[in-house]
Amino acid sequence: MSKRFRVIVLANLSKPPVVEAMRMFRPWLSQRVEIVAEPNSGDGDRLPQADLVIVLGGDGTLLQQARNLIEQQIPMLGINFGKLGFLAEFNLEDVIAHWEAISTGQCRISERTMLDVCVFDGTTAEWGGAEGRSLATMPDPIFQAVAMNDAVVNAGPPFRMVEIDLAIEPHLTRRSATTFTGDGVIVSTPSGSTAYNLAAGGPVVSPGLDALCIAPICPQSLAFRPIVFNASCDVWLTINHPNAGTELVLDGQNSCRLTRGQQILIKKHQKVARILHNPNLNYWQLLAQKMHWAARPSRD
Repeated sequence: MSKRFRVIVLANLSKPPVVEAMRMFRPWLSQRVEIVAEPNSGDGDRLPQADLVIVLGGDGTLLQQARNLIEQQIPMLGINFGKLGFLAEFNLEDVIAHWEAISTGQCRISERTMLDVCVFDGTTAEWGGAEGRSLATMPDPIFQAVAMNDAVVNAGPPFRMVEIDLAIEPHLTRRSATTFTGDGVIVSTPSGSTAYNLAAGGPVVSPGLDALCIAPICPQSLAFRPIVFNASCDVWLTINHPNAGTELVLDGQNSCRLTRGQQILIKKHQKVARILHNPNLNYWQLLAQKMHWAARPSRD
């Protein structure tokens, strides 16, 4: 095929199997495409434009690179060397077998909702002063980042329950939804619905839906059930009573320490992550194979 097909290869070289695989895979790939960026060259730097990003590692590596490359909107293909491989659907054999379909645009690409997360200091007006005015006029945050899976507030040490005020679209509703105590809360995308959200009792949400989930972590209430709502709604979390170690954690990888009175704004990012899918699989097959969804009880 033409060398005009441009590929970025990003690899988690801390994994010995990835290092070993690259010895074979890179020469094979370089005969077929123009490799415009090498492994590990994507850490914090803007990469050149390309037709495809191939990520060797696991779901965690893919999450990291999805955040790094959100502005460039390049489709990403994940080759799994991790434990689960729910986002990174391919192995090396799959890539080689389906290369013609991959390189000619015949593989399905899904657009995954991303989160834009901001933390405001304790002097900021309630909900950023959003009542009656546009979110575009918010004050400057003290922390801002994106996430593909979830934004989690966890209680942290000394592991006493924390108190959090939750508001959904307060610039429209003009009031909070609830104030609760517990070990924290998870706000997840459909992609992240099968991660911490699922472990906390939240629902599985198809990645094709324009929705977000909120799942409490061990709330002091039998009635606080997880909810699914339109992704166009903004969510505000106010930290009323934290622990010394209370944190905001994004995708399990990026964190920010939280203190009393701080407010967190979580909303849908303007751009999406674009994930290229294995032709041999669909989402429901992945759910059944990787998460054992709808599996019958074993006789063993």
